[in-house]
Amino acid sequence: MGKLAAGDAVDLKIATGQAVRVTTGAPLPGGADAVISEEFCQPSNDTIIAHNIAEEGRNILERASDIRRSETVAKKGEKLSPALIGLIASAGLHRVPVHKVPRVAVIASGNEVVAPGKSLTEGKLYASNMIEICSWLTFCGLPHSAVLVDDSRQEIQYAITARLSEADALITSGGAWGSEHDLILDVATTLDWQGIYRRVRMGPGKPVGFGLLEQKPFFILPGGPPSNEMAFLQLALPAIMKMKGESDFSFPMVRAQLAETVRGHKDWTQFIHARLEQEKQQLIVKPAKLKSRLISMARKDALIIIPEGWEEWLAGEVVDVQLLNPDFKCR
Repeated sequence: MGKLAAGDAVDLKIATGQAVRVTTGAPLPGGADAVISEEFCQPSNDTIIAHNIAEEGRNILERASDIRRSETVAKKGEKLSPALIGLIASAGLHRVPVHKVPRVAVIASGNEVVAPGKSLTEGKLYASNMIEICSWLTFCGLPHSAVLVDDSRQEIQYAITARLSEADALITSGGAWGSEHDLILDVATTLDWQGIYRRVRMGPGKPVGFGLLEQKPFFILPGGPPSNEMAFLQLALPAIMKMKGESDFSFPMVRAQLAETVRGHKDWTQFIHARLEQEKQQLIVKPAKLKSRLISMARKDALIIIPEGWEEWLAGEVVDVQLLNPDFKCR
């Protein structure tokens, strides 16, 4: 009784014992309740000899079997894979709101700071803080730019204003304590920085600041390497990842047994560099005991977190440990 192809309007009806040839994706004629594959059909004049069963519903996709009216196609915060984009398109949606991947401007200040690869003269040091921040941003798929400036109000102000138009978030490194050479906060204030917090109860990392500049997140990180890293990992990076749409971003937590006693502080949350080891069936966490702060930072794969108010945890206790090893992947 004819044929129907995908996209054809349905204007055919059939009765029991009748059939219509259809292509994949074609609408079914009225009265049809099954489809049998062509390879199982043998035409003979006006008759079809079927070499397979064709029970009711065979090879038929019911209307709304993919998406029903008012059904959620994609949830807020869900990552858009090519397949999910295809599903969205199948619902007839040509546009959906998404999170832009934020671009971050990193500005490191200090007369003593030198870019790696250049000669190091007396009293100078390499910009390891800036390089580590940029490495984390790369690791987490966040585009960024970076610049080194001297402790000069004019240079700092130019570096900030020049990047405001191209960046979605700004991070400064150094110049956060408030001494005569720490100019970041003063310059930011003259630019109408809307301060939200200044100093937090965490160690290391206490002198971190955060505010908005032209409605863009602006983090002021301290210059000491442990403080700089901790403020970035615990405050700046999670905030920027949330801008990316990763609202549940966090470093994994595990429970581990302390290899030795550690001490916290009654006035702030303490973070201690540590390494994890598996001993038989127990995960053991060992505080880092390295004289060099930079080596301690580089060799750690976890942080022991002692909450504010706890001044001591004894060896043998099972505590929360934050994982920072390379196996952790930013989503």
